[in-house]
Amino acid sequence: LMDSEKSMITGFYCTNIFSGNAKELILFYHEILGIPIIKTDVDDYNGVYFGFIKDAPTICIWDAIAFDVPVSGTMSFVFRSDNLDQTADELRKKGLVFESPVKFDWGTYELRTKDPAGNEVVIVEFSCNWDEQDKLFYIMPSKY
Repeated sequence: LMDSEKSMITGFYCTNIFSGNAKELILFYHEILGIPIIKTDVDDYNGVYFGFIKDAPTICIWDAIAFDVPVSGTMSFVFRSDNLDQTADELRKKGLVFESPVKFDWGTYELRTKDPAGNEVVIVEFSCNWDEQDKLFYIMPSKY
């Protein structure tokens, strides 16, 4: 865009999850996965924003029943870990059940599980730095 043009969309704010059991989902992301709570809009179990950096995009969990709206469809969330084996051990100690992490040829080591609402949760350890990783995604086969 030219300097004089204003973009219609100026940024990404959050991904909303409207859940039929927001409390269980919030406890999963905060207590089991250890994702920090950035802020809350309503209370401890409704309008809870999860993230790692203030003023960056977040995941926000809402109580669909309180707002009388449909439950969100399932999504896939990808988180990063610097030591996936240690992360997997910690999650097992917290009672999370999942298959063993898998190493892929394109440079990721991934653990896949589901949250209480059925959303896919992927935790990834990259085998190279971010600049190299960006190049890998450009050459990755199109079926991925």
